[in-house]
This record gives sequence, structure tokens and C-alpha cells, in this order.
Amino acid sequence: MRQAAVERAREVGWSVIGEGAVAAAVAAVRHMEDEPLLNAGIGACLNSDGEVELDAGVMEGADLRAGGAACLRDVRHPIDLAVAVMQDGRHVLLAASGASRFAREHGIEMADPSIFITDRKRQELMQGADTVGAVARDSEGHLAVAVSTGGIKGKLPGRIGDSPIPGAGLYVDDRFGGVCGTGRGEAFIRLGLARLMVIELQHGMDPAAVAKGAVDHLARALDAPGGVILIPGEGSPQAAFNTSAMPWAAAE
Repeated sequence: MRQAAVERAREVGWSVIGEGAVAAAVAAVRHMEDEPLLNAGIGACLNSDGEVELDAGVMEGADLRAGGAACLRDVRHPIDLAVAVMQDGRHVLLAASGASRFAREHGIEMADPSIFITDRKRQELMQGADTVGAVARDSEGHLAVAVSTGGIKGKLPGRIGDSPIPGAGLYVDDRFGGVCGTGRGEAFIRLGLARLMVIELQHGMDPAAVAKGAVDHLARALDAPGGVILIPGEGSPQAAFNTSAMPWAAAE
């Protein structure tokens, strides 16, 4: 069922690829924020207070613009706020009440926090490794990546993971490729994993080997679970994971 949710998101993103890579990646992630079986937006896992706190990030590869939002409780689509932060351009990452205030001031749709809790018992049990993400490359060769997450089960209130942090949970450069990850966010942050992957693409490494090497590095260096998807500057999408499963889908 999670695979079907991911495939629906792929179709949504692919349907607007003509509008550019950013539009496609954001559309796919925005859809996944509405899929209650995934750990983003509606249905996301709960923190130690039994509340949903959401993070999201977006980056475009043409000029390395990025935007992120974290610790959100009342923003209907966190990825929309991440895009607004990127477009505003003054900052890269906003969090908590300041992020919500920015959202209201910029006309971002708000919501009662209760909307994100649909099945409390299921959400209390979620392991929180199903961060959602999308990487897109358009017909002009531009790349973009978008990510959204509820974080990890039982996290401390105020915890920020890798998803809104460029270089950790996402990174993209039109010249070399774009990547995003899912798994234990603290490990992605400590390793700077997304940026490391793009550097390896820059050095001419095979994209499939880069993906596999990243998850091997996660396990070997920090004994951490995770998975990654990437699109190189030229060539086909790749994915790798060291968990029992990681639903993903691609279109070319």
C-alpha cells in the first residue's frame, strides 16, 4: 500500500514536469503529505508528547537556492512553506513559531494540528523511517529535490532532523546530480551524506555505486538505517537502502 502511495505521487509529479524540476518534485512531495500511510503531513509519527511536528526542505540545482521549515504543527503542507522560504531568499531554514508566523504572513495554508493525527495507535508505533522525497530533472537539464517528514517516533519536542538541511538530507547541483535520503536523520547530519554523494558524482563515480556506497557508509560508520534516491546530471535514477524495504518509483 505504501508502494502504491509512492507511485501515485510519481504520477502527480510527472504530470507537471513540463513546468520544471522544482514544480515536479514539490508536487510529488505535496501529494505524499496527504497520504496517511507515509511519514509526512497527515498520518506522520508522533513525538514524545504525542504530537506531530513536521519538517520539510527544497533545493534547486541551477543556483543552489534552498529553503527549509522545521518543527511545524499548524502548516497544512510543510513543503509549501519550504518553497516560500526558498523564494523569499533571506534565510534557508525557519523553525517552530517563527516559521508558522512566516507561513501566515505569506498566505500559506494553515491547519489545526489535530488534522495530522488520523490513527493515533498506528502513529505511535511508526518507526519514522519513511521520510518522503522526490528528485526531478526537467527537459532543460535542471534538477530539484524536495523532502518532507514527521521525523522519528518518540522524538523530543523541537528535534530537527536532516530533511530540511541542505547537505544532510538533500542536496542538488545541476552540474552533477540531486539526492535525498530517508532514515536516521542524526546520522545523515553527522555524515553530511547528501553533499558527500553529490561530491562523489562530481568526481565521476558511477551513480548506482554512489547510492549503494552511501547506505553502506551509514551502516559502517554509524550503524544507522537509511535509504537514498538520486538522479545524476545525466543518466537514470538510482536508489539504495539497507532497511527491509523502501518504496520508490521512477519515471523517465
